[in-house]
Amino acid sequence: MVISFGSINMDLVVRCERVPDQGETIVSTGWLTNPGGKGANQAVQAARLGAETVLVGRVGSDAFGRDVMNGLSAYRVDIGGVMVDPVLPTGVACILVERGGENRIVVVPGANGAVGAAELKTLDGLLQPGVVLLLQCEIPFAVVREAAHVAHLRGATVILDPSPWGSVILTPGIFGDVDYLMPNEGEACALTGTSDLKEAAGILLGLGARTVIVKRGDKGAFAVGAFESPEVPAFSVVPVDTTAAGDSFQGAFAASLDLGFDPGTALYWAMAAGALTVTRPGAQQSMPDEVEVTAFLEARLRKGDRLPKQQI
Repeated sequence: MVISFGSINMDLVVRCERVPDQGETIVSTGWLTNPGGKGANQAVQAARLGAETVLVGRVGSDAFGRDVMNGLSAYRVDIGGVMVDPVLPTGVACILVERGGENRIVVVPGANGAVGAAELKTLDGLLQPGVVLLLQCEIPFAVVREAAHVAHLRGATVILDPSPWGSVILTPGIFGDVDYLMPNEGEACALTGTSDLKEAAGILLGLGARTVIVKRGDKGAFAVGAFESPEVPAFSVVPVDTTAAGDSFQGAFAASLDLGFDPGTALYWAMAAGALTVTRPGAQQSMPDEVEVTAFLEARLRKGDRLPKQQI
């Protein structure tokens, strides 16, 4: 089973040729709303790849909350662990997407900011050996850290996406309960204060993480620590919208581990899912299912891309 413990948002997406400069007003080329939030997005991707998936988090008692819950149910995510806050609104993410697919995001926490003891109690009732727990940092970091600690004690595998990195409070051993720490390259450098990615990964290992996987977008990924993988090139695709690509990566990696794949194979599944996600607009609706990822990898294998034997 995969459990995603984290944020649930409604995304407000604005498309533009480019983002405005300071003090500048530009005209949008279109806009849309779609369910999002790192916790919800990662849960959807795990469920779409066939893993039994539970989401634990909080929404408001508003129209956005009802819409995101309905969407999650449609993707077969178990929402029994999602609480409805009677006062705070559902979280919102305001996303600017440029023509080339790059995005800039501002998050309004709403009910996500109130996730705490009640949700931790729900999580504790679900944890057991073999569970894969997905964590992100759009809920209070103290709660994230406690969730990781409890999960580690229960024998679960803990995956942490340290985004947004500004909410992470670094202290010695802070990642001691984390099996897989998955920053992108910007987050890895910002957290450690160095522009050398290998040095940054080493520093993060020194803070307790067992394995650090650095996501590099169209430059691929690499892993160091208990699981080692050299620079793995990204799959070449034409990007449309990079929103939720990292969430797709994490959700696919977690689902692959839950389904019995080794970490090396899980890494390729994660990279394939992320690559497919960026070829489509939106967040959850852009995430591929198991059939699509398998077909994508088989097609790349026929083209001569190097994939693990156990992948297909």
